[in-house]
Amino acid sequence: MKAYTLGLMLALSVSAAAQPQPTDADRAKCFIDNDGDKSVTFIFDNNLWKVSGLKSVEVRGSFTSWGASDDFVMTYDADGDFWHVTAPYSAVKIPGNSGQPEFKFVTNGSSWQSGSSKSFIPEGYVFRNSDKNNIVVFNSDDFETIKANSASANVVKTLDDFDLTTTEGQEEISNFRRVPGTTMLYRCYHPFKYSRDTYATEPVRIQYVDELSVQHGVQSDICLSGDDTGSLTSYTIGGTKYTESVPDYYQTALDNGHVLYVGTVNGTTPSYNAVYYRANNDIFCQWIREVTDFIIDDSTPMPATIHCRLGTDRTGVFCAVFAALCGADWTDIAADYQKSNRMGILEFRDYHLLQYAMQLILGVDDINAVEDLSAAMAAYFIGNGTLTQDDIDALRAKLCAEPSAVSDIAAAAAEAAPAYYNLQGIKVSAPQSGNIYIRRQGDTTDKIRY
Repeated sequence: MKAYTLGLMLALSVSAAAQPQPTDADRAKCFIDNDGDKSVTFIFDNNLWKVSGLKSVEVRGSFTSWGASDDFVMTYDADGDFWHVTAPYSAVKIPGNSGQPEFKFVTNGSSWQSGSSKSFIPEGYVFRNSDKNNIVVFNSDDFETIKANSASANVVKTLDDFDLTTTEGQEEISNFRRVPGTTMLYRCYHPFKYSRDTYATEPVRIQYVDELSVQHGVQSDICLSGDDTGSLTSYTIGGTKYTESVPDYYQTALDNGHVLYVGTVNGTTPSYNAVYYRANNDIFCQWIREVTDFIIDDSTPMPATIHCRLGTDRTGVFCAVFAALCGADWTDIAADYQKSNRMGILEFRDYHLLQYAMQLILGVDDINAVEDLSAAMAAYFIGNGTLTQDDIDALRAKLCAEPSAVSDIAAAAAEAAPAYYNLQGIKVSAPQSGNIYIRRQGDTTDKIRY
């Protein structure tokens, strides 16, 4: 339940005469899209919700930072027997993780009412990720895609859902991949912190972050979620105990001063709300400056990884900015952003959330209308004094360089040494006699019995 309120100083009230009268369908889905006057009317029908002792109702959502707002306090219509409040598009069109405006009702000042437990709400109007919030679907939206995304968001993947004998499967589970527009920057899940310790996929996910980092010769790291080296702990998953530990390659980067904990300069670690809903704020620019300084420093070797905990939100916005500066187009950036959904951990993100942040940065209503995204992004950061053209040129030279000798050595090592996996695709340290394994060596994959 996270967001940042914008534009609520606009007039939100409508006259009683203009108040839309809801149909049964409107009451069930809990809103009306008044596309004629560009407003949304939220509807709460207590004949459906059945809240006892109802005295007040308000709407809280992605557009109110999930906090109380006087502008979204609902009024009771005695004639129609429903509660309502109307707000303009400009105050509502602030997306949550689904890519749509998300909301819940709060009754009597403190009781949250979740549509996920109400059978009267039609399919598609509650988004089935971990939040399970009601969503606003506008008449112009692609409702079938929204419903398909919701169904996909409600899936928790098991190890059997990943083909871990392939690079694609390993990248899916670990959220590891190259940032569009670059050759030397990779995004990933956290290298050693277990954020979804109830899932059997978690230790394997961490394993492949580390293996892929070594395979690609990663020498530096940009961490957006703070220093967790002092908070290592243990988890029991499926009856097996796992202990977090800093992998060797990462410890080497730490020892050499090649790890950046973003926020060191201003004392504030990047947050979900800040990167999505305050991306045009000075503090975001300070973080971009800090990361840029780290990358272009002659003492920082490439390649590098960038991550937060899940490698989705903070990572997604930072990667989008640097991808744009390095020449990637919006289509590739948006597609890359949604690849994080392949992890299957109920943390679905729709690219419209990222688009909202990027449009805040660029000061545009529609990023699709920006003809040269790279030039527009550079102009923004140069114009506000965050970066110079020399900084951007140095950034591009570093992130878009030819693969380094380190990467070549790592690739050669992977080519020379076979790796063995059990039939679930989990890598084993050494094959045991009498068992069947999948062996990978370079581009060759085969199945053998030891």
